[in-house]
Amino acid sequence: MDSTRAQKPTLNVTIVGGGPVGLLFALTLRELMPEDAAIEIFDGRWTRSKTGEIVWRGKEDGNARRQQVVTIQSRQYARFPKNVTNALFSDSDRYSEMWPVGPDSPKHLGSPRNIRISYVEDKLLELAENTSHITLIAQNFEPDQDGVNLNGKRILVICDGISGATRSAYISRFGKEDTGVYSIDGTNALQDTVLGLRVKSKLPDSTAVILTVAQNRYLLNSLGGDGFLNMRLAPEEVREVVGFNKDRMEFSDCIQSNPCLMVRKRPQDDFICPTHNTYFKPALDAKVGASALWPRVLEGLKLFDVDTDDLTGITAFRLSMAQRPRFTAELIPPTRSSSGTYGALLGDAASAIHFWPGRGLNSGFASAQSLARTLAERWTEEGRLRDSDFMRHEAAMAMLQYRHKTRAWRAMVTTDPKGNVVPIQQVIGESYRNGTVQNYGDLFLERLVQIRDRLGDRLEDPPSDRELKKIISRLSVQTLKTLVESEPWDTATMGGEEADFELLWPSQRQAAAPPAPPPPAPAPSPVPVQQGGTRRRGFAGIAALVLMAMAAAAVWQRGLDQMLADVQTLLGGW
Repeated sequence: MDSTRAQKPTLNVTIVGGGPVGLLFALTLRELMPEDAAIEIFDGRWTRSKTGEIVWRGKEDGNARRQQVVTIQSRQYARFPKNVTNALFSDSDRYSEMWPVGPDSPKHLGSPRNIRISYVEDKLLELAENTSHITLIAQNFEPDQDGVNLNGKRILVICDGISGATRSAYISRFGKEDTGVYSIDGTNALQDTVLGLRVKSKLPDSTAVILTVAQNRYLLNSLGGDGFLNMRLAPEEVREVVGFNKDRMEFSDCIQSNPCLMVRKRPQDDFICPTHNTYFKPALDAKVGASALWPRVLEGLKLFDVDTDDLTGITAFRLSMAQRPRFTAELIPPTRSSSGTYGALLGDAASAIHFWPGRGLNSGFASAQSLARTLAERWTEEGRLRDSDFMRHEAAMAMLQYRHKTRAWRAMVTTDPKGNVVPIQQVIGESYRNGTVQNYGDLFLERLVQIRDRLGDRLEDPPSDRELKKIISRLSVQTLKTLVESEPWDTATMGGEEADFELLWPSQRQAAAPPAPPPPAPAPSPVPVQQGGTRRRGFAGIAALVLMAMAAAAVWQRGLDQMLADVQTLLGGW
């Protein structure tokens, strides 16, 4: 260890929320600052096992583990610390590559990977517990406005979700969010409600991808067919999604508000919330033909070749977005006796995103890596943080927010024939009310074939026309009408350039990238002997090119902050 590192004070970091984003941030910071950071993580969803390890609480402890399958883009997992990559992906049975490559998963980095969120949580927690300078605390953090619990903490990293107690306590320090950006009327944020169906599909991944992209009603994200079939609901359908307590003879919205997972152990059983003892009302009503929603759920199962016996759980998600003005803030100013504390929002606490395009967790991972790189670069022997230290991180977060939320917004709305922006949920609802008659089976087949042919070799073993026709034959005319009118994913508008953090950390990019080959030497210009001044001008031009190249190299290696100083030095030497 050199003397410079020995003199650098310890950066004390408190993380609130030990989900995937908080744990990845801790592990990334630990890799970048192996001796200079002391990290503690609070999470009340943990407990200590009989053998002494910190583990996630289970159902018996009142914690329902998330079982959703998430998609991690290769642009994110390529930046993971090596021990994280090995922990998550060393067992090929634990992940699949369902989705094709694209801008956020370029071919040279690899395909997107589907993996169960609970497995990610388990592996990252295990890594964190066995990493020095990371302390796990199996209890909730107690926020206080007087800063007593933050004494000596240089930074409080808040990643306890959009409804977390710590986020709620400090959110006013980060400015007021704007819900009008993602609204139809410019005021109230548009809210989607999505039904999450725990299923086992028999379709190959390539077929499931084509069916998903071809419409905006159902979305299957799975691991070997086992995952969640998500169903976007029309406003009138949302009103059906409630629980019913048979003992108290009352309704409950726990499936939407908590949200709870209603499960059944056997195919003949009803779906019940074990926490609140409420039953899924649409399934009960369907027994007497009183539910409009339940037959539409069963149509979604037919589309993705799911036996009704393989529907084992139901939950719901309320999804909306808002524009956040900033992501870091000074929580406690420094005094003569205290260094002060900064706060940073990460994950859903920073920027909840509609999950339909599959970027919520990826945005959280990217924000975690951005903050870790910022702290590793800006923490110096002075042992202080200031507003300007977070400038690049704020820029990275603004890039993420703009890119992922504008993409998600395109997954929430469409444009009617008059050019008006309308919610897709409204289009779905109207598809059951208007009486337009077309050959919807042929229209949907044509769309499926076009998507299959466009994806080409990006999909492994795509379905034939015959296989697609067989799927269509299982569906009712009304379902086909809804699928056609909900429109396919607007990939042309949603696609394009992705947020690239390497633009913000040129010196780190230079260190990580292989050295570029030297540029070819410029061809010599003819210099007439009889014009003595021309030779000097030729030398001056070459020297100017050399100076420009030296300045560019200096900028590349040391970052934009050194640009003016480098240019002045070089010109002075000339």
